[in-house]
Amino acid sequence: MKNKCSEMKIILVVASDKDLTGEISSIKLKNHGVAILNNISFIKHYLEEYMPEYVILSAEFKNYNRIAEYIQSNTCSELLIIDDAKKENAVFDSVYLDGIRNSDDIKKILGIIDNLNSSVDLKIKNSYKLLTQQVITFYSVQGGVGKTSILFNFAWYIKNVIEGKVLIIDLNFCEGPSDIAINLDLNLSPNLSVFMEKLASGEECFNSSVINLNGDNKIDILQPPLSIYQSDKFNVDMLNSIVYSARNKYDVILADVPFRYDNISLEMLNLSTTSILVLSPDMKFFPRVINFKKFLPEEQKKGIIFNKVSNHSRPYVDECRSILEIPVYDRISFILEEQRDLIKNGRNSFNILNLQSGMSNLANLIFKK
Repeated sequence: MKNKCSEMKIILVVASDKDLTGEISSIKLKNHGVAILNNISFIKHYLEEYMPEYVILSAEFKNYNRIAEYIQSNTCSELLIIDDAKKENAVFDSVYLDGIRNSDDIKKILGIIDNLNSSVDLKIKNSYKLLTQQVITFYSVQGGVGKTSILFNFAWYIKNVIEGKVLIIDLNFCEGPSDIAINLDLNLSPNLSVFMEKLASGEECFNSSVINLNGDNKIDILQPPLSIYQSDKFNVDMLNSIVYSARNKYDVILADVPFRYDNISLEMLNLSTTSILVLSPDMKFFPRVINFKKFLPEEQKKGIIFNKVSNHSRPYVDECRSILEIPVYDRISFILEEQRDLIKNGRNSFNILNLQSGMSNLANLIFKK
């Protein structure tokens, strides 16, 4: 159906609470019209009638997540969810609005949206958390390709791009400290063992399990347990609890997943909005990728990073596009020993190769719509 207000873009506000919608019908915006829906039963009709550019949906409705998924799957609308209660079953790839109490708050949000492409009062903009959240898993089907180094380089890059915090979930279970703990010189506690020990304490068990990267308050890390005995106690329900808690605190969640066909690795991939496959330019591993693809959700954004690419291996990289049917997000060239540099943390260095020059393109591809 043709939009009756085709000359002006529409923002649709869907909420039954009159404290939220009562006084916004008279608001005059420069670039948008405002439509209000109090009865969720008419949502599909309103979406077809107005074809809104933005939908502000209150999480007060029963099964609101199904409505949100319908909007994401069947419209081109940008979805913003009012969710102070931090409900379960929240929808990935949505923008969440926190601190919305009344129609004045809604008016401020409408003003921000109306001026997204012009100067915005930063005091108003920063009063609310507008977030397109991402849960990104880095995995591989072979060892020694630099997966953990690329993940950390990505975290180090985006911490300066986003206005928020990054969490790294390290699921490389082993006996003793993991590679990332060693290379970042992290204290060995807290880690996932703390989470499992304090599971009955609710949200506090998550908060007390993460460790902040020394000297940087934008990156937190959740380390694996220090023993296989403890790791064997970790289960899928615990992982779901961690991701749910993390989504309430962090803007970007990065998971470092080993190549294993176990429930933890597969569930982490299933919980992710984006999965990044890190490969070396070696054709012999492609059949393994083809077999592993069946475990990835069809609707999930996927990309491949080829690391340690040399001139003679570039033809193999190009050939993989037709074989794997997964887009190649980047090719990181092999760096000679004498040209290698480490990521700097103030005057000190992490024991992780500096690949920052390759992160800009990857960030653009992951975060673009």
